[in-house]
Formats: sequence, structure tokens, C-alpha cells
Amino acid sequence: MSVPAEPVSASSAPDTPELSVRMLRSVMLYFERTYGRERLVRLWQREALPLSLSYVETLTNFVSVGFTERLFDVLDKDSGDPEFMTKAGRSIASPDAVGFLYYMMKALATPRSVYERALELDHTYNRVGGFHIDTLTDSRVQVRYVSRIRERDRKFCRARQGNLSAFPSIWNLPLAEVKELRCQVDGADCCEYDIRWQNLPPLAWRYIVGGMAGMVAGLLSGTLNLAPPIFAVSSLGMVGIAAGAWLDTRAALQRKDALLSEQHQGLQASLEDLQRRNDEIFRANKELEDRVAERTQALSEANSKLETALVRQQELDRLKSEFFDNVSHELRTPLTLILLTLESLEKRAEGLPPVVAQHVVTMERNAQRLLRLINNLLDLAQLESGKARLRYQPLELYSFLSTVVPPFNSMAERQGVSLMLEGAAVTPVHVDLDRMDVVFTNLLSNALKFTQAGGVTVRVREDDSDVHVEVIDTGMGIAAQDIAVIFDRFSQADTSGTRRFGGTGIGLALVKETLELHAGGISVTSTLGQGSTFRVRLPKGTAHIREDLRERRQTAMPVRRERRISGGYPSVERGSMELTGAANAPARDHEGPGPEAARIMVVEDDAEIRGFIARLLTQHYQVLEAINGEDGRNRALRDRPDLIVSDVMMPVMSGLQMLTALRRDPQTVDIPVILLTARQEVSAKVEGLGTGANDYLSKPFSPRELLARIETQLRLREAAVRAAENERLAAIGLLTSGFAHEVRNPLNGLMNALLPLKDMLTGGATDVDLSKAMLEVVEECGQRIRHLAESLLSFTRTSEAPVLLSLDVSLDSTLSVLTWKVPPDVKVERAYHCVEPVRGNPGALNQVWLNLLDNALRAVGPQGRVRIATSNTAEEAIVTISDDGEGIRPEDMDRLFQPFFSTRAAGEGTGLGLALSRRIVIQHGGHISLASTPGQGTQVEVRLPLHPAASLSQGSGPERASEQRIGRLG
Repeated sequence: MSVPAEPVSASSAPDTPELSVRMLRSVMLYFERTYGRERLVRLWQREALPLSLSYVETLTNFVSVGFTERLFDVLDKDSGDPEFMTKAGRSIASPDAVGFLYYMMKALATPRSVYERALELDHTYNRVGGFHIDTLTDSRVQVRYVSRIRERDRKFCRARQGNLSAFPSIWNLPLAEVKELRCQVDGADCCEYDIRWQNLPPLAWRYIVGGMAGMVAGLLSGTLNLAPPIFAVSSLGMVGIAAGAWLDTRAALQRKDALLSEQHQGLQASLEDLQRRNDEIFRANKELEDRVAERTQALSEANSKLETALVRQQELDRLKSEFFDNVSHELRTPLTLILLTLESLEKRAEGLPPVVAQHVVTMERNAQRLLRLINNLLDLAQLESGKARLRYQPLELYSFLSTVVPPFNSMAERQGVSLMLEGAAVTPVHVDLDRMDVVFTNLLSNALKFTQAGGVTVRVREDDSDVHVEVIDTGMGIAAQDIAVIFDRFSQADTSGTRRFGGTGIGLALVKETLELHAGGISVTSTLGQGSTFRVRLPKGTAHIREDLRERRQTAMPVRRERRISGGYPSVERGSMELTGAANAPARDHEGPGPEAARIMVVEDDAEIRGFIARLLTQHYQVLEAINGEDGRNRALRDRPDLIVSDVMMPVMSGLQMLTALRRDPQTVDIPVILLTARQEVSAKVEGLGTGANDYLSKPFSPRELLARIETQLRLREAAVRAAENERLAAIGLLTSGFAHEVRNPLNGLMNALLPLKDMLTGGATDVDLSKAMLEVVEECGQRIRHLAESLLSFTRTSEAPVLLSLDVSLDSTLSVLTWKVPPDVKVERAYHCVEPVRGNPGALNQVWLNLLDNALRAVGPQGRVRIATSNTAEEAIVTISDDGEGIRPEDMDRLFQPFFSTRAAGEGTGLGLALSRRIVIQHGGHISLASTPGQGTQVEVRLPLHPAASLSQGSGPERASEQRIGRLG
């Protein structure tokens, strides 16, 4: 039997003659009989099916598989019955679907003959598939349905199974049992079904035979005059019929007994199965009860532990609040003395040196910021501990805000935005004046901080129950996922390394809890890139006043509230972050002690810290400034500083992102970078050092420590440069030795040829043949010496700017200067297949080839094989140098590219060859890797980026066109 072809998906037009509409007849009739003709017509019109209803109801027409699948989808979805397709398929065995054949089959056919004939004639209605009968008996048939079009879903399958189960119902028998063995929809090559049904009961023939036998006996009795003919025929016929009926009844009773016995056995098996299941359920219930008891006990213990933990946590919260309260009070005393001292120094600023005066201003401004932070912490501690008390007094908000807004005009002017107060006098509200000052000061400074264009509007209005204040800005807006957390304590809307503003995350929490203490509230709406609106609500009247919160103590003397605007205002943002007035100060460069001093670049977004570090370093170095990571990366590429000192968390691009970009660029890959950050966790340091930082310093830091670390990194870089130069000098020494060795033979030949020529010229002898031979020797030796000199010049040739060079020329020049080191029994094979030039420094790349080939020759010893191969992909040129030497131990593999590590004996190498080769390859934008198996050899692969030929300028082509070559040297 052949394997059916793999079915394909249906994609034919609706009127493609694939399926007869007779195949749809049962589904259409069932829908119409169940839901009505009108619903079918409306459905057809609503779904705009490509074929008309009258076309589909004409039994001689054909439709496509794709149309049928869509029709089935529509009917099934509209019916809402999950069994619709199965029920519709069963209606095929009805007079409406079959017509007059229904009565002919019922009278003359059997289920077996109907199954056999229907499956054989299926191909007359179905042109894309057909049934194949595998097994057929009086009560069972096994068939396969094979289709060349893969059905999209199981609606065809359900309808087909409904058809196959319905045929026995023609004779009022139970539906056939249809078992699906395989299905094309699930990936099988065909659909396979096993159908079983109940046979027709045998005909009652015994009473007919008995009646006929009695009538024949009566005729014989009449003929023999044993009895009157009519009486004999009728009486004996009745006796025969009665006897036959008794036999039929007896046979039927026997069949019923057998059926009942079979049913009894089935019931007995079911009862046993139910008993077994009942036992299993009982055991499962018992186990479940035990587990529930265990879980209840565990939950009880966990609940007890949680209650204990809750009590402990409440105690810890109380202790924490008391700690904040006590610490805030204790910190304010020394901070007050610091502020008083600084204020006294400011008054005498005329007599102080400019540098000292500037430091005093910086200290005073940051002390004010610290005092505001301590006040916020104290307020939060009071709110959390329930110690907060309010001095209620009537306050008309419009007049109050007209005194709060003006001090912020200088900040608005500095940022180039507008600041307006809109509204009119409103009904006074009973609030704590000092706490309202903190609320609106925070909201105003917050709005100004995030508004770089446009303006901030404060709008006051009232309704019947509340007074409303809206603070509207046209700033950057808040992301939807951050709105839910901006009022939480210590939350930051932006926790990435590139967030623009710092802060502690307590400002908005303080605003929210203060307003809730006054029975008010705050809400926010925002759109990214368009701005935010904070809405404050405070209730009118006195019903909200809580006597338990009223401050009973009276102040001995009035407190004069002053607003200091020296360094900015207490501010909160979408996460409560402060902004100083100098935060947007531009970067500038500092000349330093002289032009020979090292150039240090300071990357820091905080202008005060950046200026402080710059002033500290200017005494010893030239200093460049950058305001964020992106600015630092651009300046590093342009100015190539000797060292970079960078913050980690900065806007636009963080310090780690800048470091990653610098390490990827060949021009900046070796610039030392020292990271400065306030994050002191070990994981943060590991992340910074793992990204490529040379050193990591936590804030606050000692200036002397910073200077010492910078000096150490500069010395390490100078040592690395000197080591690289020493390695290059060693390579030049190797080349010089090889050149001297190789030039000795042609030079001896040249001198040996010149002596006979000299003797002939001085002696007057004229041997023409000998003279020609000596001249040819002289010419050949001169050519060999010139070739050696050109190879040496090609190897040592360097270029400030990258040039186009051919890899096989570069490799051949290196082989030429190393030929003298190749033992006679060592074979050097070449397989050059890279036809594309690469751009780079020829001298530097030749040094890479020299190091790798020298290592390979040392590895193979006096005999072996070294293979040099080149190839290329669309983006890279690949150079592979392999040997069959002794290989490298696995424990040494991770350290091969480390400086000063060597697998040779002491005194035989500096350990810088592979490290410098790796550095050169990375500077060319490439990658070097090494693989080795002890005893089998080593393979080094160098990948260099290719550049399109169209982008190369004229005159900068390779020394000669590269061609595919496969050769052997040795």
C-alpha cells in the first residue's frame, strides 16, 4: 500500500469544484431545523459569504474546501453549541438529507452494506479525498480518510464522525461507536476511524414455517380422509403457527438472556470498578484530611510566627521612628553651628582668598541642603510615630501662594521658563501654616526642576466643599508605571544609571501624608513629553479638625520664617530628587601647570563636584570637563586624554555605558578609567571593574587618595608603553639577527664572484664564459640581498594613518624574515584564500604575525608542520596560524593573554608577545582567540574587519592585488 502524499493547505476560490453541496446538506438542514430559516438567511446576509444560499442548496453544485471551512466556522460560531458539528453530522441519516433512498435502505439494506456502499461512493461527492476500508465485518468497519488538502481545524472531523455514527439509526438502532485513531489536523498522514455498531435482530421466521407445515399436514389429513379438509388445514395451521411462535419467543428470550447476562457482567465489572474507585476516593479523602490537618497546623504555627514577627516589626518601626527623631534632632545641633560659622565667614568674605571664599559658599549651600533633608526626615518620623501636631489657623490660599511663588521667579528665569499664579481669593481653610509652606514649596520646586521649556502655572479655585490648587508644568512628564509609586516613601521613579536628578525619595511622600493629615489629598495626571498636573485638595470648614492632633503648646516668641535661595529650593520630583542652582553649569577646561602635564578628563553631571575635582587636579594636570557620559565619550574620541575620572550615575549616558563604549572603540580601548560613585556595595564595584574600569573609588573620597590612584594609573600606563616598546625592540633584534644570517650566504657568493673578475681585469686575461658566469652570480646575489632588504623594510613599515594592505603580502614578508629560523625538517604550509584587503597599520600587524609565527616555530621544535591560512566572510578577514607541536596545558589557557605570563623557561621570553598582539588586534577592531590540545598542537585565529572597496580612496590600495594561493614553504 502506497504512503499518501503530504496534504497541503486549502487556498482555492469559493467556486472551485472540490466538494459536492450534498456534503453540506446535513449541516445546513440541522441548522435550519434547529434555529429556523430566517436566522439562516440573516446569517448569510450578515457574513457576506461569497456564494449565494440558493447556490449552496442546489444539490448538483460543487464548492471549495476553503468555502466549506468558512461556512462551518460561521454556522458553528452562530449556534453557540460546542457539539453543533457532531449533532449536525448525525442528521445525515434522516429522510430530509437522504430522500427516498432512506426508505429503500431501511427495507432492503443492512448497516454493513450501507457503510460499504457509502464509503465506496464518497469519491463522487468529494474530489480532494476519499475513504479506504481496511476492515469490514457485520458489526465493525475500520477506515482511513486521506485528503490532498490539509484541513484547517477539527470541524470537518467532528462532522465526519457524526456521519459515521448515524447510519445505524436508520433501523432505529443505537448510534455507532466511532473511535478516532489518527487525525490529519494533528499532523498524521490521514484520518483513521474504528466504527462499531449493533446488528439487526434476526427475523421471526419460525412461526411462518410452523404455520405452513401445519397447513401441509392438514391437506394431507384431508386427502387421507382423516379429518375434514378445511378443519384439518385451519386447525393444524394454527397449531403450527403457535409452535413456531413459541420457538421464536424462546429464541428471543435466549437472546435477551444472553444480552442480559452480558449486561449483568458489564454491570458487575462496573460495580467492581466503582467499588475500587470508591476505595481509592476514601483513601484519597483520608490522605487529604491528614494533609489538611498538617497544613492547618502549619498555618497555625506560621500565623503565630507572623503575629510574633508583626509585633517585632511594629517594635522595630517604633524604634526606627524614634531613632530618626533623635538623630534628626541631634544632627541639627552641629549643623546649626556649622551654618552659623559659615554665615560668619561669608560676612568676612572680603578678607578671604578667592578659593577659600568659593569653598565657603559651596559648604554653606550644601549644609542648607543637608538641613532640609534632616527636616524632611524629622517630619516623616513624626508622621509615622504619630507625634505630629498641627497648629490650625485660617489660611486664604491665594494670598498665601502669592507670597510662596515670587521667590521661585529667579529659578524660573534661570531656566528660561514662565511662572504664573492664576485665580482669585477663596474661602480660608484651617491648616498648619508651616506645613502648607513645605507642601507647596516642594511642589513648585519640583515642577520647575522638570520644566526645561514652556512654564509652570499655579491655579487656585474652590467648589462647595473644598479648595483646590493645581500645579501644572510642561515638563518631561511621568511614565504610567511610575505614577503608582511616586508618593511612596524612598521611591525613585527612575532608578537607572542615567537618571538626571538625585534625591532621597521622601518629598512627595511627605507632601501626601501632610495633606492626608489635614483630611485633604493629592493626585496627579501626566503625559510623557507633555507635562504633569498635581492637584491638591483641602476641605473647607472645621469638621476635619482633629483635636488629638492640635498643638497645645504655645511658642514663647514668634518664629520668623525666611527663605534662603542661595543654592536652590527644597524640591521633590517623581521620586523626590533635589536640584541645585549650579547643576546645569557648562563644562570648561583647565590648562594645568604646563603643556607637558598629563591630561585628565573629569566626567560628572554635578557641577559642584565636577568643579571641585577639576580644581583639585589642576594643580598637577591639565583637566578636561564633560557633563555626562555621552559628552565624555565624544571628548575622549576627540581629545584622547591620558586618564578619565568618571561618575557612574549620570543623565543621557551612565558612566558604565560610557566605559563600555570606550572599551569597544579601538582608539580609546587602552585609556585608564577611574570610576567615582556613592554606591559602596561589593556588587557595584564588581560590576564596574568587570565592565573594564581600571580603578573604583567610593564617595566620599579623600583628595589625596584620588591623586594617588591617578598617579598610580598613569605610571602603570607608562610602564605598559615602555614594555610594548621593549617587545618591539626585541622583535627588531630578532629581525636583525635573521637578516644578518640570511644575507651572509649571498654576500659570500658575491665576494667569491668578484675576486675572479678582479684577477681577470688586473691580469689581462679574457675568459668570456667565466666572466659571464661570474656576472650572473653577482646579479643573483644582488637580487637576493635586495629581496631581503625589501622584506625587512616591508615588515618594519609603519603608518600613522591606517592604510589598505594585503594579508598574504604581509604574511609573506614576515615569513621572509623568519626563514632563517625554520629548521630543515619543519614544513610551513600556506593556504591564502582572502582576496579582500584590510585597513590597518602594517608594522603593527607584522609584529602580530611575527609573534604568532615565532611561537608556532618554537612549539614544533626541529620537525613538524606550521600552517598559515587566510579566508574571509562578508564582514571579516580571518587569519589562522596552526601547528602540530606540543600544545598548551589547560590550566595555562586562561592566562595566555595576560602581560608577563609565558609558558617558556625563565629567561627565554618576556611574556608580552601575546598580550601586545591582542592589544594590536583589538585596536584594529578585531578579535584574537586561541585553541590548543596538549600533544596535538595549537591554533590561533585572528579576525579583522573588512571595509567595502567602494569606500577606499585612490592611491591607498594594497601593495599588490591579493590572489588565491596554496603553497608550501620548507
